Amino acid sequence: MKARARRARAAGWLVLVAGAVVAAPRAASAQGAPAGAPGAPVSAPGAPAGAEAGAQGAPAGAQGAPAGAPASQASRDADAAFLRGKELYRLGKLDAAYEAYRTAWSLKQSYDIAANLANTELQRGMKIEAAEHLAFCLRSYPATGSSAQHEQIRAQFRAVRKEVGSIVVRANVDGAEVFFDGKSIGRTPFRHEVFVQPGTIVVEARLAGHEPARVTLDVPAGATNTASLALLPPLDPPAPPAPPPRVEAPALVPVRAEADTGGPRSEVLVAGGVAAGAGVVAGVVLAVLAGGRDRDADVQRQVLVEAGGPAACAGEAPGCGALRDTLEDAADLKNAALWTFVGAGAVGLATGAYAIWGGSASRPGVAAAPVVTARGGALVIRGTW
Repeated sequence: MKARARRARAAGWLVLVAGAVVAAPRAASAQGAPAGAPGAPVSAPGAPAGAEAGAQGAPAGAQGAPAGAPASQASRDADAAFLRGKELYRLGKLDAAYEAYRTAWSLKQSYDIAANLANTELQRGMKIEAAEHLAFCLRSYPATGSSAQHEQIRAQFRAVRKEVGSIVVRANVDGAEVFFDGKSIGRTPFRHEVFVQPGTIVVEARLAGHEPARVTLDVPAGATNTASLALLPPLDPPAPPAPPPRVEAPALVPVRAEADTGGPRSEVLVAGGVAAGAGVVAGVVLAVLAGGRDRDADVQRQVLVEAGGPAACAGEAPGCGALRDTLEDAADLKNAALWTFVGAGAVGLATGAYAIWGGSASRPGVAAAPVVTARGGALVIRGTW
C-alpha cells in the first residue's frame, strides 16, 4: 500500500511539472516587458491597436504594417521595438528611444506606443506631433486601462493643447488632397482635427476635374478653426464661334463678242440725241445767267455814274470793284454758254454721222454731262464711235 501511494504522488508531481512547462511560454509572452520605465506614461506593450490609424486624420508618422508582412510578425516586431525604446529611455538615451518608438509606431498603432512616443516628442520640443499622438491615445485608451495613467495622459494633452492650434477640415467632396501652406497633409475626409503651429495658415484642396478651393485662417494657440472647402467642377469652355457662312463668288460666264451687222444701235442714237439736247439746254441756261449778270452790271454802273459822273471809276471809287466782278462773271458765263453750244453741236454731228455710217463691229458709246458753276459752265463728252 505504501509503495502504491508513493507511485501515485510521483505521477501527480510529474503532471504538475508538465503543466508548468506548457504554461510557461504563454505566461512569458503575455507578461511583456517590466513596467517602471522612467517618465513613460504607459508600460503595457501589446495593448489593442486603435482602429483609427491611417493617412486621413491619423497622427503624424502613422503608417500601416508593411505590405505583405503577416500581422502577427508585424505585431511581434512592434513589441520588440517598443521594449527596446523603453530600455533606451531608462538609460537616458532619448533620441535612440524616440527612433525605437517611431519604428514600433510604424508597425502597429496602439495607445501605449502612442503615449510613449508622445512623451519623448514632448521632451524633444515636438509639440505638434506630441499633440497628435496624445489625442490618438485618448481616443483609443481601453476602458480597462489604468485610470491614473489615463489622467496623466489627459494632463499632458491639456498642457500641450494650449500651445498649438488645430484645424477641422471639411470639404464637399471626398478624395481631395489638402495642403497646409503648400504641404500635403492627406486627403478628405478628415475624421479628426489637424494640429498646427499658431499663425496664419493657407488651406487649399485640389481634385482633378474641379476648381481648387482655398481659404486663409488665423489660428491662435489653444483654438480650433474650421476650414470649409467647396470644390466646384470647372465651367464648360465656351463654344467656339461659328465660322461665317461661305459665300461663293458667282461664276463668270464668258460672253462671246459678236460682230455688229445690224446697222446703227438705237441706244447710241438715243444717247447722242439726249446729250446734244442736254448741251443745248445747258447753253441756254448759261446764256440766261450771263444776261442777268449784264443787267446787274448796268445797274451798278448807273449808280456809280449818278454818284461820280462818267469817270467815276477812273480812280478807286467805292463800288467799282463790285462792278468789275459782275462784268467778269457775265463774261465767264457767256464763254461757258458758247462752248456748251459748241459741244452740243459736236455731239449732234457725231450722232448724225453714226446714224448714217454706223453698224461697224465696234460698239460705240457716248456719255455727256454739262457742268455749270457760278462763274461759268462746260459740257464734258466721252465716247467712242
